Amino acid sequence: KGIDPRLIIEAGIATKPDDGGAPYDAFRERIVFPIRDPRGRCIGFGGRAMDPNARAKYLNSPETEIFKKRMTLYNGQSAREAARSKKPVIVVEGYLDVIAAVMAGFEGAVAPLGTALTEDHLNLLWRMNEQPILCFDGDEAGQRAAARTADLALPMLQPGRTIRIATLPDGLDPDDLIKKQGRAAFADVLDRARSLSDMIWSIETTGGIVPETPEARAALEARLRARANSIVDQSVRRHYLQAIDEKLVAFLAPVRAERFDGR
Repeated sequence: KGIDPRLIIEAGIATKPDDGGAPYDAFRERIVFPIRDPRGRCIGFGGRAMDPNARAKYLNSPETEIFKKRMTLYNGQSAREAARSKKPVIVVEGYLDVIAAVMAGFEGAVAPLGTALTEDHLNLLWRMNEQPILCFDGDEAGQRAAARTADLALPMLQPGRTIRIATLPDGLDPDDLIKKQGRAAFADVLDRARSLSDMIWSIETTGGIVPETPEARAALEARLRARANSIVDQSVRRHYLQAIDEKLVAFLAPVRAERFDGR
């Protein structure tokens, strides 16, 4: 095609070996997915290995002048159009999850590109929808990822702008869930998505066990208040603190009742 080989390498389409050999196709033996910017222009590629024993299941183009992973979402352009039609914006993990969700009618599905969600990603999502739904695995690793995302989002909250957290059944990603149980099963997962405030409460009150000592109850209150105080917006922070107070009163009510009964 008459293109300078150096440009092909810089774009990440070909890779030059360290031993000085001839460049080779970076996405050989992979199913290739184009990654597009908000204007629909291809700015990179993702490739899923066809060999189950490949060292890397997924491979993305390297960072370039036009491709910044922290600022790009797979299917972002189409999801933006879906959001204009009032369809939910849903964050899943990989390309195949996005494709399965879109084929099932969830056109607002997007995925980060081999990285955890960033502040830039959240801002992109909020430009599409004020309450995007983030899907996480139900296992321990998935819930840790959900907790990290909650910590990232809290300082950025604004009136009406938040996230919701959906938890997938253990061992099933959206692609598997839709294939095995159908569209309705994934829709049910999304319908049961929790608010961010409920997610924070769940993180800090794991198992719903009421702390026994005054010191432990005070520690719980301090942790919850510290999370709420990380919110920059004054109005949202005030309402989070109020919600924490209301939940603590209800949560600790059995302790107060036992003490009043002289137990």
